[in-house]
Amino acid sequence: AVFQAPIKRIDEILSWPHSANDFAGSDLPPSDDDSWMYNGEEELQSAMLERQKEMDMYELERQKRQKSRKQKGKHVDSPMRSENTDPTDLSDIAKTMKAFVDKVSSYKGAEIPEN
Repeated sequence: AVFQAPIKRIDEILSWPHSANDFAGSDLPPSDDDSWMYNGEEELQSAMLERQKEMDMYELERQKRQKSRKQKGKHVDSPMRSENTDPTDLSDIAKTMKAFVDKVSSYKGAEIPEN
């Protein structure tokens, strides 16, 4: 029953006495210009090469910094690995987090533990 109305409308449109030949002489707007899709390939390549050079320079600088830090006796693959540079003890952080979680909390918020 729900599909009957659209089906009837489609049948009505298809029964009209028009054909594609009736519209052959009609003025149609000119087709869209697609040249914008093909112009600028050189510009795109140039921008991509410039970006690649920037990335290469960044990587080179990063490697230089890493090498100089290693020569100074520090290992910097990851911030978590450089234990000697951070005076905070990880066990202190874990204790503080546990104390925070254990404190009473309500809709008003959580109580922050004293040090």
